Amino acid sequence: MSNDENKKSSGILSSLKKLIFEDDQTGSIPPSPPPVPPAPTKEKLSTPTYTSAQPPVSTGKTPPPIPITANDGSTDLKEMKLKVYAILEKLNEQGVDFFEVWNAAAAMGKVEENTLKAAYTSLKFVDGSLSKEKLVATGTNYANKLKETIAKESEQKEAEKKRTEQDRTMEITNLNSEIKALTENIAKLQDDLQKKQIALGQINEKYGPKIKEIEQKIAIGNAAVGEVITEINSALHMINQSIT
Repeated sequence: MSNDENKKSSGILSSLKKLIFEDDQTGSIPPSPPPVPPAPTKEKLSTPTYTSAQPPVSTGKTPPPIPITANDGSTDLKEMKLKVYAILEKLNEQGVDFFEVWNAAAAMGKVEENTLKAAYTSLKFVDGSLSKEKLVATGTNYANKLKETIAKESEQKEAEKKRTEQDRTMEITNLNSEIKALTENIAKLQDDLQKKQIALGQINEKYGPKIKEIEQKIAIGNAAVGEVITEINSALHMINQSIT
């Protein structure tokens, strides 16, 4: 495990993070009796707490710049949940509230009614301002902040999706245009090929008569020359016989 992963597992919500990877292994084995959750550190207790009579006052925190659906190749639900927990840690308000009760319940093995009640009872001894109303108000506040974060990211992802779809449409148009041009070129080449094949098939018909004519001329020429030479030879023979 890397140093970054070690830091993650040691965060405020380490118990909840741990449960992500233990859910598949718990099966039907009944949970062991819940231990008493550890009390928050003095540093946590020394911060101002909310009164039980009032809903938590927002600290003005906005969802931190930790993208839930960042383009890091993460597609596994468990990895995404770790990112969400990291955002929750940054949104954690001061004092003991839903955040601590939730994580303490997870430390007992599973977040359910009995562990939530045990965590609440234990932490109420640490912070007397803790109440059901405070748990509901702070829990709702965290949920709303997460909704704001994912809403902003969803809007950004929708814009990215639209740009990607536009790129796809443009590339489809370009490819169709290129395919059309190539198809037209292929059709023209096929037409040219067919014409050349026809021309090749007619080549003998085109040049045959001329070649035959030339051959005839050569034959006639040779015959004429042969006859003339025969006549010359005959005349020479007669000269040799009659002239002394």
